[in-house]
Amino acid sequence: MTHEAFAAKLTDLLPKAQANPTAYRRRVQAWVWLGYGFIALLLLGSFALLGGLLWAVVAVGVAGIIFKLLIPVVYFVWTLLRSLWVKFDPPAGRELSRAEAAPLHDLLRAQTRALRAPAVHRVILTTDFNAAAMQLPRLGLLGWPRNYVLVGLPLLQTLTPEQAAAVVAHELGHLRGGHGRFAALTYRVNQSWAQLVGNLEQSGRRSIVRGFTEWYVPRFNAWSHPLRRTAEFEADAAAARITSPAALAGALCAIEVREPALDQLYWTPLNKSLAVEPAPPADPISRLLAVARTASLPAEEESALLRRAAEADPDPFDTHPTLGERLAALGQPVAAPAPPATTAAEAWLGASLPALAQELDTKWRQERASFWRERHAVLRDQLSSLNKLNEQLAGGTALAEADAWTHADLTEDHVSEAESLPLYRALFDSAKYGAPARFAVGRILASQDDPAGLPLLEEAMRSNPDFVGPGLAIQQGYHQRQGDRDAARQLASRQYHHADFTDLVAAERQGCTQQDVLLAHGLSDEELAPVLAVLADPANRVGRAWLMRKQLTHLAAEKPYFILVLRADKGKGLNTDEEVANWASLLTPKIVLPSSGLAVPIINEFMWVGKKALALAGSEIYHRQLS
Repeated sequence: MTHEAFAAKLTDLLPKAQANPTAYRRRVQAWVWLGYGFIALLLLGSFALLGGLLWAVVAVGVAGIIFKLLIPVVYFVWTLLRSLWVKFDPPAGRELSRAEAAPLHDLLRAQTRALRAPAVHRVILTTDFNAAAMQLPRLGLLGWPRNYVLVGLPLLQTLTPEQAAAVVAHELGHLRGGHGRFAALTYRVNQSWAQLVGNLEQSGRRSIVRGFTEWYVPRFNAWSHPLRRTAEFEADAAAARITSPAALAGALCAIEVREPALDQLYWTPLNKSLAVEPAPPADPISRLLAVARTASLPAEEESALLRRAAEADPDPFDTHPTLGERLAALGQPVAAPAPPATTAAEAWLGASLPALAQELDTKWRQERASFWRERHAVLRDQLSSLNKLNEQLAGGTALAEADAWTHADLTEDHVSEAESLPLYRALFDSAKYGAPARFAVGRILASQDDPAGLPLLEEAMRSNPDFVGPGLAIQQGYHQRQGDRDAARQLASRQYHHADFTDLVAAERQGCTQQDVLLAHGLSDEELAPVLAVLADPANRVGRAWLMRKQLTHLAAEKPYFILVLRADKGKGLNTDEEVANWASLLTPKIVLPSSGLAVPIINEFMWVGKKALALAGSEIYHRQLS
């Protein structure tokens, strides 16, 4: 099913889900049992075949041949059974005891009684700007759910207790409606099919279920998707009933403006400090609390954010309704709320708040220490390179094209977008960097709401297919900010078409089969040189190598797909197929082809590729000469 067909299907199904959620839920459950029924049918057929083969062993006595037939059948049954077992990992975070958060536990108890929702077994504090409820089955298919409520400390620090209570009530509304169980069920179905297809692909047996999979999975996803959207409205209505519509509306509007405020005022400066500080700060969450309490953007900016969110078209692929849809259902206006006098974090966690923040500080720092060090080293190297390029220019030496591109790119990252613009524009006439430079300038101008960036994006997209996806997204964002809904819708349609085309391009480049036509690689000596350098290294033990290009239908010239066939220099540790396959897996990351491709070792399983290579004149690119 194409992206556009999927979107059309969602548009058709959503009114049905909203008109009669109960009847619609029964239809979705029928799709669930259809999927499991097909797996059960495969299991019954496999068990029948197993029984027949075992009977043949006893009755006929031809055990050798029969046992060879039994092996793939037993493996297939095991694959089916494994696909039915889906593991649910418990949510990450810090569990809150009653002693640490008595007001929150009391609130949850009162709200579960008011909503007639199931009891909450675990309350988890996270560092996310979010809240959620989860129902995870303790016994897999047999159920017995454990209920979790997750609350993000940054979120609690930006909301009033009344607003946060409405958010928590919304999450409990999901538990009350069985949305958590349904979400777990749909997740289990999706994971079961993903695991089944993945396991069969590894064994080369996906064709057994390919037809049903390609028909069933997108349709199940389409039917289950609208029910998740209607669940949001049901949870909103439940929360508004036991708190107030105004409190929930205030929370929704606050979330819309406070998260970007926190990004701008806290997370962006913190990320910039990566280039200066060799280690992450000791107290990132504690420092965040001080900023989050009063985080706000200029009034004009907040009004614009809320207006755009309220007027946005519903995204058919998003399970959450838009802010405008949710406020309309609540009968509440769009309004930017004032910062809280007392935050929910302060009211609910009280004296425990500093100690909890310190615990989260330590965890945040530990989890990111390795990444921070690696990223800091990269950024320091980039700054060093930028300084050297600036010194070269200051000395009157012109930069080569590659260095000029690096200079523009690093200037944007480490100095400012404004200073990078003339540097990018100077590369417009470059054969190699002209399209990327146009895209960079178009991206920067469009992000500043300058319409001059749009034609530059289109030029870059025509020159390089890799720019089409991000270019369409940038243009759509621009038109959404301008309030031009028609243009934004047209770009959404173009994105659907591009996504479908991208799927076709990717599908052609998923490996190689015996039916594929392989052509001469068509690379120049200069393009081959880096590959040959790796192949010729005696430490890599390559005996011979052939390079071919797969015949493609889509973007064959722009994005070729190469097949590199490798014959090991046999000897100690490289005699069995398993040893050669392991050798190839270690060698492949060292080889950088000009485009995507596949490295295939010559072993029994892939002997047909070797035969194709030998039959294609000019495909051999390396043959080690014995001294």
